[in-house]
Amino acid sequence: MKNIKYLFLILSIIFVFEIINSNQAEACTVTDGVVAKASGDGADFIDDGCDSTPATYEVVIYKLYLCTSAPTEATTSSTVVLTPCSQVFDNSSGATASVTQGTEIVLDGTYTRPPDGTYTHGYAYMDNTFGITWAGELSAAMTGMTGGTGVFCGTVAGSGTHAKGSTHTNSSVCGSSAITAGKFVETLAQFGASADAFSSKATVNNINGTTASIIGYLVDTDGNRAANTGEVDKLQGLVTFASPVVVTSSTSSLSMKFNVGEGMHLVEEGSDELWIGSGPFQAIMTAN
Repeated sequence: MKNIKYLFLILSIIFVFEIINSNQAEACTVTDGVVAKASGDGADFIDDGCDSTPATYEVVIYKLYLCTSAPTEATTSSTVVLTPCSQVFDNSSGATASVTQGTEIVLDGTYTRPPDGTYTHGYAYMDNTFGITWAGELSAAMTGMTGGTGVFCGTVAGSGTHAKGSTHTNSSVCGSSAITAGKFVETLAQFGASADAFSSKATVNNINGTTASIIGYLVDTDGNRAANTGEVDKLQGLVTFASPVVVTSSTSSLSMKFNVGEGMHLVEEGSDELWIGSGPFQAIMTAN
């Protein structure tokens, strides 16, 4: 399968910071490129929290699997059971993917052709850090977390952590003219708002209006589900595909496109400050 490499962002596009803060928010209303801030500007808007399209989204991948059924999920005392799965990608050091809308990506690592079969699920081992880059115009002025006020806002070059008890407060900058975006790197150590009880599992259904679903798991250094925010070391993800991936003896390539239309979460965080985090992505794969 000469283009097997294009298979392997099946799951890398997972994430889920949207369910962390927004409880599966809807897509932001965008009119002529302007993102709605308040209720008078559209049905889904920043003040209530909504999802929009980042310029780029960066994720680090270690292992990818295709599965003929859902594997048994990890617990706080056991790792995931991948009996129905075939490993298709491996990079022990991690391969960095920078995802943009509609592009193909080749990861550096070792690829293995899966056996012929019908694959309904995919599983990924990923780092729990994500890079987000975005700049855009809003329908009303907001204040950046690192400074500035205006209708033009974007991500800043920097990093921060979302954990039980605290979240980052340095992801955005705003101004009166177009912003040059920097890459903000987010470390994920909690699903749900920082004030919520610790949660190591999160689910998003009907991703981007499809029947695909995603479950994310925060795991410790042993691969067990993390019991608290301090134990979180990596992220694992299970995808249920909207349509099964069928690999046959005549399959010569796998093509993929990315739907990143809801890959970034925007929300007002008091005093009209703009908080920016990551949201769910979808990878659509076709066997040719």
